[in-house]
This record gives sequence, structure tokens and C-alpha cells, in this order.
Amino acid sequence: MRLKFENVVDKYIQARNLTEGTRCEYVATVRKWNRWNGVQSIQELDKRTIREFLELVHEHAIDNVGKNPGRTTNKARAHLRAVLSWAWEFDLIENIPRFPKPWPQRDVAGRYYLTKTELNSLYFATYQMKRPKGWKHELPAGAYWRTALTLFFSYGLDTGTIWKTVPCHEPILWRHITWDKRCPDGQTKGLSRWGWIFYRRVKTGKTFYRPLNRVVAAHIKKLESEENGTGSQVFRGGGSRPNLRFQQLCEIAGIKPKTDIESGEQVPWSIKDLRKTCATHNDEHIPESSIEILGHSVGGITYRHYARRDPLAFKAIMTLPQPSAFSALPNGIDGECPCCRRTFLIEK
Repeated sequence: MRLKFENVVDKYIQARNLTEGTRCEYVATVRKWNRWNGVQSIQELDKRTIREFLELVHEHAIDNVGKNPGRTTNKARAHLRAVLSWAWEFDLIENIPRFPKPWPQRDVAGRYYLTKTELNSLYFATYQMKRPKGWKHELPAGAYWRTALTLFFSYGLDTGTIWKTVPCHEPILWRHITWDKRCPDGQTKGLSRWGWIFYRRVKTGKTFYRPLNRVVAAHIKKLESEENGTGSQVFRGGGSRPNLRFQQLCEIAGIKPKTDIESGEQVPWSIKDLRKTCATHNDEHIPESSIEILGHSVGGITYRHYARRDPLAFKAIMTLPQPSAFSALPNGIDGECPCCRRTFLIEK
């Protein structure tokens, strides 16, 4: 029985329950397959015919002035390999044919999150931040940035929640922090031995009560002093353009700019990438926890109104493995590397 490639792809998509975007990509591969004048059944495929199909895909990408034809070809290769592997698993074909090597491509997959090594470098670089003009506070600006990094990593906050850059933003105030074990709104049953923090999303205005983990609590207590009233703002040092200062911090830390996936150009990092960093590391630790932590909207009446997702966010925040540099202050080490105890430069 001859099996057409497009029919097998339809069965594969239904069996795998793929997302809409992934389905469109497979449909695009089917269109390229139909444009090919080679074999039409998957039983007739071998390494030579697969290479002919992929060469056609590569040539078509070049004719259409594709920015990365090698990546387009390798994507079609991955789709073909996935479909044939599924067909072999369900005994639709006797064996999986050999595949040619992947095409050379420009690696611009677009990593829009920071690794823990880069977060460590950012944390240590805050000790070298210059004192802003007119700075009259007792603590240096780097101390506020170190605390902000821990909050960005644990909660994925918006920039306006940390530093009030426009009048409509509601920043975190000292009255929004409590050291009580019980949640202030009484909705979350979990107890946090280090306290709770309240904030409001800039985009949606939705309110959140989040537990303080050990790392965040230690850094916030470092900023606490008798001069701070309950209505005063917790974080300082952002200025009118926090992203500019963050990019300067990346230069001090030696972090190279990210690569734009469409143009291949070098783009500087922004504070919003710390929000994506939070989502990435939380999902690696506890899958789907970033949906609740970041406050994203979800589909389904039951999931929106009845399912309690607070326990998932509570567990993710309290158990998320922190970068090694973040754990220095809770262990009583300030201004020194936690592994080698090398003293860092003090802010100027």
C-alpha cells in the first residue's frame, strides 16, 4: 500500500496534538514536498531521494532571498525525519532511511534569556557600578541593582514595578513587604518563613502576593533602614532610563549582545529579557509554573476561575535553584566571591 507523504503528515499532526504554529510549519513542508517532482510515497524514500528533496528546498529558499536557507532546509529535514520515525513506530514503513548531514546554517536561534553564569557576572558587576550624579543615599546603587536582579529572577517583574519610570507605574513600596509567615490576602495556604511581597502588573493591573524566598528576603533586609517609611519606594538607582544602565552593566560584566533571529544583527540586552529568563528557568525547574508566576492569561473556564495555581507558583518560587552569586549574601558573604572569597571592587 502506497502511503502519500501529505496523508501521513495529517495523521502525525492529529496523533501528536501539535500547536497551531507547529502545524503551519508542517503544512509548509508538505507544500514544498508537492512542488518536488520526485517520489510521492514514503516507502520509496532513501538517502539519495531525501537529498534531492532537501536540495530543492535549499534552492527555493535562495531564490526567495531567504536570510538563512540552511536553517530552512534543516527545518524541513527535521519535519521529514519526525514523520518517518512516527511511521516506523506504528509499522507504516519497514525501516527509517538514512538521512544526509544537516546543511550549514547561520546559528541565530535567538536566545532571549540569560544563563546562570551570565547572571553571576551581572551580580558581580554591580560592585563596579559608578555612583550616579546627585546620589545621596547611604547604600550604593549597586546594592539596589543586586536586589532587583534577585526579584527579576524569582518573580519576572516588569521594569515599572521596580523603578517607577512613568507616573502610571505603581512601584514596590515598603508597606508592600511583610515579614509575617501568613499570606496577607488569606488566599494562599502556604506559610513563608521569610515573609511576603505585594506588587501589581504594569500591563494588566493584576495584583499578586508572592512569598519571599531566602535569597530575596536577605537582599531586601540589606536595603531596610530606619529612614525608610512605609510609603517610600524600595528601589532606587534606576534613573529615568533603567535599560541604559542595564546595558552599561552588561558591558561591565562582559556579556555580549544577543543576536536578532530575523536580521542576524547584534542587539543589546534589555531588562525585559530578565523576565524571559525567569520564565525559562522556572519552566526548566517546574514545567508550566511560569504561566502563574508571570501572570499570563490562560484559556479554559475551569483553568481560569476554578483551578488553584497558587501552590504551583509557591513551590516554584521557594525551590527554584538560585545562581551561586545570589546565595552569597544569605550566607553572610558580601563583596566577595562565594567560591574563592576573592574581594570585588567597591562602587565608586
